[in-house]
Amino acid sequence: MPLRGYYTLGTFFTGKTFFKFKRACAGGVLFFALSSVNVMMLSGCAETAEQDNMVILFDEETITEVAGNLPAEYADVVSTTSISCRYQTAVTQDLAFDIERAKISTVYVTAGESVRRGQLLISIETNTDIEAERAELLYQIQRLNLLKEKTLNQKDYDIRLAEFNSAMGPDPTSREAKEALEDTLKEIDDKYYFTLQGYDDDIAIANLKLYNLDANNVDHNIYAGMDGIVEYLRDGLEGSQTVIGRTVITLKDPTDMYFYLSDISQASYFEEGQEVVINVSGGQGLQYEAIPEMSADGQSLRFILSGDDAASVSVSEGTSGSIVLELGRRDNVLCVPKAAVHKAGDICYVYVVEDDGYRRYKEVEIGLEGDERIEIISGLEAGDMVAVNF
Repeated sequence: MPLRGYYTLGTFFTGKTFFKFKRACAGGVLFFALSSVNVMMLSGCAETAEQDNMVILFDEETITEVAGNLPAEYADVVSTTSISCRYQTAVTQDLAFDIERAKISTVYVTAGESVRRGQLLISIETNTDIEAERAELLYQIQRLNLLKEKTLNQKDYDIRLAEFNSAMGPDPTSREAKEALEDTLKEIDDKYYFTLQGYDDDIAIANLKLYNLDANNVDHNIYAGMDGIVEYLRDGLEGSQTVIGRTVITLKDPTDMYFYLSDISQASYFEEGQEVVINVSGGQGLQYEAIPEMSADGQSLRFILSGDDAASVSVSEGTSGSIVLELGRRDNVLCVPKAAVHKAGDICYVYVVEDDGYRRYKEVEIGLEGDERIEIISGLEAGDMVAVNF
C-alpha cells in the first residue's frame, strides 16, 4: 500500500547516535518510525566504527493529536484544591436500652415530633412481682418504725413512773432511795433493750432488701436527653424485646446547624481564624463566608458562618458545599500550559516547535504545578513555542 504524507517530525542527538522521528499515513492510519544514524568515532591513527545502541526509555504515555502550539510566557501560576463540606445538625443523640430482653410496652413519640428534655419516649413493661415485693418491704419498714416508736414511748413512761414513785417515797434523797432508783432504771433499760434492738435489726434488713431490689430494678425506660426533634425511630418497637446498645431513637437539635468538613483528614488545609468561602452545590449560586473551628476531640471540623451570613442561611439539612483553597501561587513567572509538559519518571520534557515546523524533544525543570499552567525554572525561554496536547 503506498504511503501518503510521509515527512520528518524531528531529530535529536544522544552523543553517539542521531534519532529521527518520521510519520507516515497509510490507508488513513498514522504510523511513527524511529531511524538512527551512526557516528564514526576516531581515536589516534586507528579508525574504528562504533555503533551505540543507546535507547532512551520513558514511562508509557499516550500521545494524542497536537491541538496547537503555544508560547512559553510570563504569567501567574495558581494551584488550588476543592474541599467538600455538608450542612448538618451539630448535636444529635442516639438512645438505646441498657437492659437485655425486656419487653417494650409503649412508644410515645413519632419521627419528626418535637420533644423536651426529660420527656418519656419509650417504656418497658413493669415486673409486677417486683413491684409487689417492693410495696411489702415499704409496709414492713413503716410497721417496724411504728412498733419501735411505741416501745420507746412505753419505756419513757416506765422511767417517768419510777422517778415519780421514788420522789414520793419517805426519804427520796437518801442513799438507799437513790440506789433503789438506779436499780429500777437499769431494770427498765434491760427490759426494753433487746426489743428495741430487734426492731432496729429488722428495719435495717428490710431497708437493705429494698436497696438491692431498687438497684436491680432501675428505671430502664428511655427519656429525651435534650430538646429537639425525633430524627429516627426504629420500626416495630412495641411488643418487641430490648437489645442492649442498639439505637432505637435519635434526636437532633434543628436550631444548631453548621457546614461540616466531609473528610476530616483534610482538616490540615485550614488554619485557625482563616476565613473561607463556601460555595453551595446544586446550582443555587449561594456563597457563605465562614471560619473553621475544630471540635475539642479533633474528630470534626465545622464552619462558623460570619457576618450577615450567620442569620441568612437558606439551605436545607444535607446540602453539600465546596471550598476552593489556594495551595500555591507564583506571580509573573515563566510558564507553559499544563498539557504541554510530559513526564517519564523523574524527567519532565516538552516538544519545542522549531521555525521549520519540526518538534524537538527538550527536557525542562519545573516549579509549581498549577491548575492550568506549570512554572518553568529552566530549559525554555519566553517566546519558545511548545506543542500542546489536549
